Amino acid sequence: MKDFFRGLAMLTAVLLIFPAVPYIIGALAPKEDVAVAASAEVEKEPPPLDDSLAAVTEVHIYDTVAEREISLTTEEYVAAALAAQLSPETETELLKAQAVLMYTYVLKRRLEERAAPTPELHGCDVATDANLYPRLALGGESGYDLEFYREIARSVAGEYLSYGGEPITVAYCFSAGTVTESAETVLGTDIPYLRSVPSAEPDAYYTTVSYTSDEVFARLTTSPSGYVLLGEPSGWIAVKDAEKTGYVNEVYLDSRFILSGSELAELLNLPSARFTFRYSPSTDRFTFTVSGSGSLVGLSQRGGNALAAQGSDYKDILKRYFTGVEIESTAPSA
Repeated sequence: MKDFFRGLAMLTAVLLIFPAVPYIIGALAPKEDVAVAASAEVEKEPPPLDDSLAAVTEVHIYDTVAEREISLTTEEYVAAALAAQLSPETETELLKAQAVLMYTYVLKRRLEERAAPTPELHGCDVATDANLYPRLALGGESGYDLEFYREIARSVAGEYLSYGGEPITVAYCFSAGTVTESAETVLGTDIPYLRSVPSAEPDAYYTTVSYTSDEVFARLTTSPSGYVLLGEPSGWIAVKDAEKTGYVNEVYLDSRFILSGSELAELLNLPSARFTFRYSPSTDRFTFTVSGSGSLVGLSQRGGNALAAQGSDYKDILKRYFTGVEIESTAPSA
């Protein structure tokens, strides 16, 4: 298998459900590799669409620092998103699958902004705020040649995932372990194409995270909710409810608070909410063993890469992780 992991940063946030949930992804690509056309006009209405799904040929990005619009062709946008997430050593068919997801994402964003514009976007489709929108390789660190990613984008141009005739809500993670989680488990909302399915990862993916009791205390008491922990550290954390997969739904905190497993994972910077833990009084340390990385919902990039190495094409990969979807193509713009 190609060196899939080189150039991939750990996905540290808990959820990767677009568009409303925060996440952090990957390295940046050299600025000179992206053709950026800036526009001084940012207070404008989203481009209109007809009743059919017209192709998105240009993506408008609001630069939250410079407070201006950046316009990229859709090909450049998809390439910039790929370069921020996956190295050139990734299997080609997984890159294609991710490119289809990124086009699906921006197509759905365009439709959502037409229906209910987000004031903070000033008429754009997305923003450079990587806590809310996909990180893009618009300059800096990765050193990857964006022309490689543009070729991938061109090979699946206009293709998107649909369910019931509409573009889907895109979800993906770095690793789902042996099985993905459903949207109902993670979000409490049943989304028919985001079911729990076996993931084809070559082996289990585990991360060990260890903290002293002082570190746990500091992280939880300084959180926005200000959880003040009393008593002995051995009684601070207990799992209240978990899925058979090991995904933690709820935990008791100090026997006085109940919070979601994803909230605890975020506060303690765990790669996912599928974890077990133990506390050692002799070393005064909490040790968490975490399965997978990211939301655990939708496409597992690690699993998809393994499928591609075994000969699956991008359509097979997408239909493996998204239940009952169709792969369609947007009509040419008028």
